[in-house]
Amino acid sequence: MRNAKLLTGSGTFLNEDFTKLNAEVLAPVRLKDPENVERAWSFEGKLYSRFRGKDRSDRIDHEHFQTWLNKPWPQTVGSQSFASRASANTNRRRY
Repeated sequence: MRNAKLLTGSGTFLNEDFTKLNAEVLAPVRLKDPENVERAWSFEGKLYSRFRGKDRSDRIDHEHFQTWLNKPWPQTVGSQSFASRASANTNRRRY
């Protein structure tokens, strides 16, 4: 994973192996509150997020996992949910 940046521009992407719990928490962090969460990612088995208007990233501790899992999903408007529209419109940085 440390040398993943060597693959930049090659069309090859590395994904971290998640535990089931980390995978179940990362999706809600990214999609349940897209107005406030600018970015969410994992690194070396730990989850991180950056909230809009903040200068630094925060680690998502295990004690906050249940909060994200219990948070309601955004409502569907038309044929697409707010989370789907927000996720499709974000500019993702590629390294």
